[in-house]
Amino acid sequence: MNTTSELRSGPETARTTSRWWMLGCLLLALSLRGFVIATHSDELTRDRDAYLGMARCLAEGRGLVDAERLTPTAFRPPVYPIQLGGLMLILPAAAAVAVGNLFWGGITVWATWRAAGALGLGERRSLLAALLVAVDPMLLQYSAQPMTEVTCAGLVSLLVFWIVRRDCSEAARQLGMGLLFGLLVLCRPTFWPFAGLILGAWGLQKLLAKELKAPAAAVPWRVIVSTLLVLAPWVIRNQMVIGSPILMTTHGGYTLLLANNPEFYSEVVDRGWGSEWSKPSFDRWTKELLASLRDELGPDSTEMDRDRWQGLQARKFIRNEPERFAHAVWYRIRSLWSPTPQGEASGSTPSRLVRMVAYYYTAILGIFAISVVLNTSLLCQGKCFPWWPLLALVLTVQGVHLVYWTNARMRAPIVPVISLFVFRRSQTSPTPSK
Repeated sequence: MNTTSELRSGPETARTTSRWWMLGCLLLALSLRGFVIATHSDELTRDRDAYLGMARCLAEGRGLVDAERLTPTAFRPPVYPIQLGGLMLILPAAAAVAVGNLFWGGITVWATWRAAGALGLGERRSLLAALLVAVDPMLLQYSAQPMTEVTCAGLVSLLVFWIVRRDCSEAARQLGMGLLFGLLVLCRPTFWPFAGLILGAWGLQKLLAKELKAPAAAVPWRVIVSTLLVLAPWVIRNQMVIGSPILMTTHGGYTLLLANNPEFYSEVVDRGWGSEWSKPSFDRWTKELLASLRDELGPDSTEMDRDRWQGLQARKFIRNEPERFAHAVWYRIRSLWSPTPQGEASGSTPSRLVRMVAYYYTAILGIFAISVVLNTSLLCQGKCFPWWPLLALVLTVQGVHLVYWTNARMRAPIVPVISLFVFRRSQTSPTPSK
């Protein structure tokens, strides 16, 4: 009797200890983020991407509008400005940014831990994966900025957890996956190709099942319906106030042109690794772009007109410069996975800290790369099924940023995925979450 009781209490004691360690990891994550916020408080209201301006307009009851023109906009995805606008109803702007980023920082650490457990990494590796997220330099840096990196990383971690968890019904799991994916693409449309990869894999599975006369996976209609429920208000709103059922944003053309124009290629791509787009050059290009938009489209052009025109110019430049574009693709691959801070971040950071961050990311990304190669090999053998959606998230981010504007911060949302791969066991199988 005592022996049985001891056997039962052993795993329970280990789980309790693990939870206490997890609580410590969460406290560490929040403490580090709080320190960064306190020491970089001036960054909290530096509105680089115009999210704060949109959030203020929302809090004032004007709706989702351009802060300068006060006209309806779909230039930025809606999740982050809505989050900020809601918090700004009761908090000053700086506090709203800080509270939102602290909340999502904690969620990211917790969800990574739960996902690691569901993937069968074991208690120690699960805690280490969560710890990597807790101390990640990039997520810490963007905790003090009104940008989407921290919120998006939280949504990615929750989506991964919902994909791999097995402690709820299949119906609940699919509904959760759809809701979270809808929120994710409304936070960062970068992740739309993930849906294509998943549906493509499902179609391939159907074909193989037919050939092998094996049971085929059913249509994931709950995922599709719940995703559409999240997306519908955005599409309907855009139809009503802008006159077009925009699914993503009117930002894609600018982002494509930003990464594929003569000025950027001459200043950065043609000069080789380590070159930066200087502020005078960027300002000159921006001024010329605005002048061209006025000349070509007139002063009354819409966001959609400008988006289409800029996308057309970028695609025309790519067609005319295929060799230089190939060099730019390689430049963007290196930029996305660069272990060292780039641009403003490197200029304002002490050189010793830059070196420490470089050593850290060199080690982490090296282990991650090895794990991905091993995982890809096992996938080709039909093993490690739970890991392929995580691999699809990595491929999604890399695929989009072969063409669009890229720097190292674009990988910040997949830090939870990277952390899980770093501590992946060989030929692991998922166990039910506790």
